[in-house]
Amino acid sequence: MTPLATNPFENFYPVPNVDQLINIAFSRGSKKSAAIPRGMEPILKAKRREVNRIQNVSAYIIDKIKNIVQSVPNLDNLHPFYQELSHLLVNKDLFRQNLGRLNGLIPVLQQLLSSKVREINLQDSSNKCGIVRRQYYARIASILKEQRRTLDYLEQSRKKLKTIPVIDIDLPAVVIAGYPNVGKSSIVKAISTAKPIIREYPFTTKEIIIGLHKNSTNMKVFQLIDTPGILDRPMKLRNDIEKQAILALRTISNIIVFVIDPTVSSGYSVDNQISLFQEILREFIEKVHVPFIIVINKIDLANKDELEYILSKLLQGDEKPKIIKTNAKDGENLDLLVESIMELIKEHDMFHLDFSKFAK
Repeated sequence: MTPLATNPFENFYPVPNVDQLINIAFSRGSKKSAAIPRGMEPILKAKRREVNRIQNVSAYIIDKIKNIVQSVPNLDNLHPFYQELSHLLVNKDLFRQNLGRLNGLIPVLQQLLSSKVREINLQDSSNKCGIVRRQYYARIASILKEQRRTLDYLEQSRKKLKTIPVIDIDLPAVVIAGYPNVGKSSIVKAISTAKPIIREYPFTTKEIIIGLHKNSTNMKVFQLIDTPGILDRPMKLRNDIEKQAILALRTISNIIVFVIDPTVSSGYSVDNQISLFQEILREFIEKVHVPFIIVINKIDLANKDELEYILSKLLQGDEKPKIIKTNAKDGENLDLLVESIMELIKEHDMFHLDFSKFAK
């Protein structure tokens, strides 16, 4: 399967450490000097040679800095999902300060180059020209070494930001929630038209699972997102970063599918599962008005008493939630789940899609 979308930090240019930057720059200065006419006077040759060297050094460093700065997207212009995740991974203000500090080197380097070019052109011997060039090298090395922490910070930030999971923000997102071992991954795999994509998720030891559902004409209709380690346990058991990660998920959640195992096979009681559902109800459905579907899975293993008990818990109150009973392992009633998802997408006019294209 081709990637759903692109990480907004995919093109974040690698940030070299200060020693690499200095060594390569000085090496370029020595190797890439422009040709000097043979008939030129020795002193003019010396001046031209040394000016070429420092110009090459300056050009290499400035190009590197520009590549880095220009490759970073504006955090405030990102989709809220990526904004939330990027703010969790890096301190926004500190990141901007370091990026600005690096960008601020450009006029400093340009001014230093102009000063040393003039100084070289005032010398009256090749030896003195070489001295000025070495002074320039020493000053460049000193300036860059002062930015060692800046360069290291930006490279560390780049590596973190590139771990952000890629979500197709143009497709309705169906977020799968529920305790582990209740059959969430089986549902994602069963109603995805290809093998789900597994992506690293920066806030948990597990990985985010993304599946695409396509219609009979192979057109993408919606995406299913399972986030192990995030929406699979009570809030009190989550750390601060995981709690904030939920904010990111809220920005892309168009529909919640909460999966419940009515049997004891998952290792979690029905009461605990209902309690988790009520938390997600508060965090997603009530706060950001996300429509939801409840899936009672493993009905092939559940007895009558277990099903009646869980239904009695779910059907309390005036509002009656949409409940679908499935056996995801064998695909039983998953067509009803897809139909229910499509009905919600259409009902809420998600992304104003033309649903005539999705007709079977």
